[in-house]
Amino acid sequence: MNSYQSVWEDDETNRKVELLVNFSHSDAGVTIDDITPTKVSFLDPATKNVIRSIGIWTKTGRAMLVRQFQAAGRVEALEQELAAAGLAGSNA
Repeated sequence: MNSYQSVWEDDETNRKVELLVNFSHSDAGVTIDDITPTKVSFLDPATKNVIRSIGIWTKTGRAMLVRQFQAAGRVEALEQELAAAGLAGSNA
């Protein structure tokens, strides 16, 4: 299993969510095994500067953010990001 760090820029809620993604790869491509949100940064809507950041420590908070990430349709984009980064076929 491989790990990758990504950032979900959620413009609708003016936040950035840092994600740790565990994935595996095969001849068919990449499979995301687990997504773990680790940090949320809240942004000023006008300037897009970070107002404050919080760590995500609870199972409930992580599950909520993963559900929102999936509902936003970002899983496919994440798979493409992994493939574009050249990680889908690596043995890292």
